[in-house]
Amino acid sequence: MVKTKMNLMRPVHVVRSSWLSALITLCWLIGHAAPATLQAQENVDKDPVEEQNDAGGAGAEGAEESSPPAKLKPWLITPTLSADPKLGANIGGLIAYLKKLDAESTPSMTGLSVSYSDSDSMTGALFSQLYWRADARRLSLLAAGAEINNEYDDFLGTGQRVETQDNVHTFGFRYLHQLRPGGWFAGVQGVSTNYAVGADGILDGMLNQIGLSGFDAAGVGLVFQHDTMDNQRDPASGHLLTLHNFAYRESLGGETSFDVGYADLRWYRNIERVSVGKSGRSAVIAVQFKGRFTADAPLSGYSSVNLPGYTMGNYLSRHYSHVLLDARIPLAGKLGLVAFGGVGCQFGEDIAGRDLSCGDATFPSIGVGVSYMLKEEASVLIRLEIAKGKSDNEALYLRFGHSF
Repeated sequence: MVKTKMNLMRPVHVVRSSWLSALITLCWLIGHAAPATLQAQENVDKDPVEEQNDAGGAGAEGAEESSPPAKLKPWLITPTLSADPKLGANIGGLIAYLKKLDAESTPSMTGLSVSYSDSDSMTGALFSQLYWRADARRLSLLAAGAEINNEYDDFLGTGQRVETQDNVHTFGFRYLHQLRPGGWFAGVQGVSTNYAVGADGILDGMLNQIGLSGFDAAGVGLVFQHDTMDNQRDPASGHLLTLHNFAYRESLGGETSFDVGYADLRWYRNIERVSVGKSGRSAVIAVQFKGRFTADAPLSGYSSVNLPGYTMGNYLSRHYSHVLLDARIPLAGKLGLVAFGGVGCQFGEDIAGRDLSCGDATFPSIGVGVSYMLKEEASVLIRLEIAKGKSDNEALYLRFGHSF
């Protein structure tokens, strides 16, 4: 068996939400992100824990006293789940510790995520998402590893069913510093990854012939961000604009040099007229415009379709963009309904050297699910959802946090 190597990294937002959906979406939500996500998102101007009911006067006769601040319970334990054509059925868990580093900051989180699939694949990640000085300082850390047996129903669009074995080790960080009030941030980020891929039989040679032999990759980059979101992990209004890049260089220890740039705009609108049940919460419409652009990238560094229902790495081109709409409708208690839909497109050359435009390669995605608020005082939630793309692309996820 010949072993080949392939670049894994897409930032934290990253990272991707395919076979590492329970891992990287969760962790890079830290910097873009939910997540990561996964991803649970990354920016907030006001902590919901600090919003109090101030009705009543302390000295007035018969007046009600102000409600005491909600106490943050530090430990979080939740299962994770996904099922897609690449990894198969994947189940795992997350344990995390939450703590406010100061009274005006979003609760910070440090945790461990592990998972196992029916293809005998294992993943694990240590991560931290830290906020201090009233959220003016933000630090994300990630250390992840995996041994993965992939199952592709339609590998790289060839129509062939393929099994591969991946060995992944990834380390990443992102630090953001508030430049001035109003949500203006700047910072730095870095990543080091080695992604070894081995394919059975003739596919091993095919991967090398088309240039998907991979490499060790190490890169650093700059981050510029404008954040007006009202909540970091469950925003209901505002926007988050992130422009960032990774400059992968041999001088940093990688095997090749190339550049990747990203643009990510997320917009949130509270629809007060739309509500279900008596939860006291309003429906939220979220929209994401996202793009990934490469320069001098090897095939292993090309951009992948990054929409719910699609297997990461199964469709590759130099550049990629999408628009995704996500409706979040509260139900009774901590339950909620989610529905989403979007379309992505590839442009630039694909791995076969063909020139693509958005009209040539479009990828629709649609899905529904339910959400559950695990810790309302920290806006920590999970989402169980099913997604469908074109052809046989489909997946089931139990995500930690919103996808954006």
